[in-house]
Amino acid sequence: MGTKTVIEFRENLRHFERELQKQNTSQCCNGVTLAQCHTLLEISKHSELTLNQLSKELNLDKSTVSRTVDGLVNLGLITRTIPKENRRIVNLNLTVQGKEVCETINSRNNFYYSQILQILPEKEIINFLSSFKLIVNQMIKLNTDD
Repeated sequence: MGTKTVIEFRENLRHFERELQKQNTSQCCNGVTLAQCHTLLEISKHSELTLNQLSKELNLDKSTVSRTVDGLVNLGLITRTIPKENRRIVNLNLTVQGKEVCETINSRNNFYYSQILQILPEKEIINFLSSFKLIVNQMIKLNTDD
């Protein structure tokens, strides 16, 4: 692969990052920060997570996740419970309001990204998603090999 291809990819990636940032700050997160948004969606995906599991899923240290969780607890979007049988574990669950926020985030983003993907024929979408997943996985691999 030539340098020109890499330069073109990086340029398009910068444009993509700027547009993604606009989306994330405008309508994406329904009034919560991007970190809070990712935390809510991850808990929603698993229905319940421990604080340790959440920090692994988000690839962030436990103290950073704990601060984000504190903010979401204060907003009434998640609950934090400590089981009596193991007081070292902190279980995280969405509240009814937290589930509603996740539903709003998901429906807004599903609509937005469906408008974007509609420019591609179905076969190209499948190929694009497959290639995009490969790129993301390679980025994760390269960033965890340090």
